[in-house]
Amino acid sequence: MLTRTAVRRARRADIPFIMDLLNANDLLIKGLDWSDIGDTWWVAVHRDEIVGCVQVLLGKPLGVIAFLAVDLKFHNSGLGLQLLKTAEILLGAAGCDGFLATTHKENIINRAEALGITNIGQVNVGVKRVFRYDYGTQQNSYKH
Repeated sequence: MLTRTAVRRARRADIPFIMDLLNANDLLIKGLDWSDIGDTWWVAVHRDEIVGCVQVLLGKPLGVIAFLAVDLKFHNSGLGLQLLKTAEILLGAAGCDGFLATTHKENIINRAEALGITNIGQVNVGVKRVFRYDYGTQQNSYKH
């Protein structure tokens, strides 16, 4: 595991770094508005450089861990596991019973049982934009 790596809540200024990490790990969904990430993202910082990210969504009984991404030069360093453990701690502290996570990464799928993750079968995950109404302009943002 990397030493001197801290995990902190992401800030608006971190968005370009998060997008770069997601893109490098084939997780960036293009066409979405990434200008505001809210307060659900966490970043790993190593020597003043953002080297990992994860989105942690609180929910009951299950929270969601999404978009876990690590800088390519830190793959197999234990950083991904550190982010996963941090997300688990955050969910547990919020009273969640467990979490739902998806991945297409073979190395994570192969380690799921060792990580205590129960596979619920073969799944397909899709993304669909939703209708958002802007009350200020009274226009919708829905695009096909």
